[in-house]
Amino acid sequence: MGNTTQEFLDSIDRKNPIHAKSLKNSLMDITDEEIIKLENLFIFYMQRENNTIEQIADKYLNKIFYLTEEQLYFTKHNKYRFSTFAEVESYYKDPVYMSSYTVGLGLSTYLWVVHREVMRFFCTYLQLQKKGETYFEIGPGHGEYMVTAMQQTDFRKYIAVDISKTSVELTQHYINHSMKTNNKQYSVLHEDFFNYRNEEVFDAVVMGEVLEHVENPSKFLNKIHQVISDDSYIFITTAINAPQPDHIYLFNNLNEIMKLFTESNFTIFDYIAVNTNNVPIEKAEKKKIPIVVAFILKKR
Repeated sequence: MGNTTQEFLDSIDRKNPIHAKSLKNSLMDITDEEIIKLENLFIFYMQRENNTIEQIADKYLNKIFYLTEEQLYFTKHNKYRFSTFAEVESYYKDPVYMSSYTVGLGLSTYLWVVHREVMRFFCTYLQLQKKGETYFEIGPGHGEYMVTAMQQTDFRKYIAVDISKTSVELTQHYINHSMKTNNKQYSVLHEDFFNYRNEEVFDAVVMGEVLEHVENPSKFLNKIHQVISDDSYIFITTAINAPQPDHIYLFNNLNEIMKLFTESNFTIFDYIAVNTNNVPIEKAEKKKIPIVVAFILKKR
């Protein structure tokens, strides 16, 4: 394990021993390459936020606190706390919340086994779509997926849009940090996907954990269908029974998502579904265990 990662784990152990044990189990199969990427994230967050590793651990645990609070609400009421964008819009404008949220989510890319599996699947997707005119990402959040795409593919330009100013700035800074010899053309825009005016179709579209944040997922998918070229692949992740403060659209099972894609005129090329308890998908759905799913789609 990297030195900074171990310092972080030691800090978590002092502050939340139960979660520290969970992280230790989650990191059993992490690869050397993933450890290097995790170390890079820690260094970036410490430099950008001017934080110690203890402060980064606090931000991460803030995300865990919010997640736990929403999980308790979901268990009691069998629904997400909010169901409209108006109810959660303030989260995206709150720099304190978004700082903890994006740091926690970024670190979870490699700390959590479910998110590592999704990142590995994303790298498989990138092998299908290694070059073209334009790579387009909706909601880059912490920026790890966009940086990975820029490192592993050769598109002429890379574009991302996000409604959170914090996420836009974080992604821009993370690209500059991780791609110091970068000569690729890119732009990260503080803009709503629906307001973005594109003059071309895109050769790759990536949307990580966005559908559960919107009131009408089919509307998003319909717009993606309009902006993607006919022979390109789309990478989309979302979550089932996974409460968080700003999750407003509840997917109850895998079939609901698959039906949504079919009705939006996409075909499923490949997918994975992973959960923290590592149980069969049917059992996870029945017991309302959070599930993360990732799909590679094509237009019909």
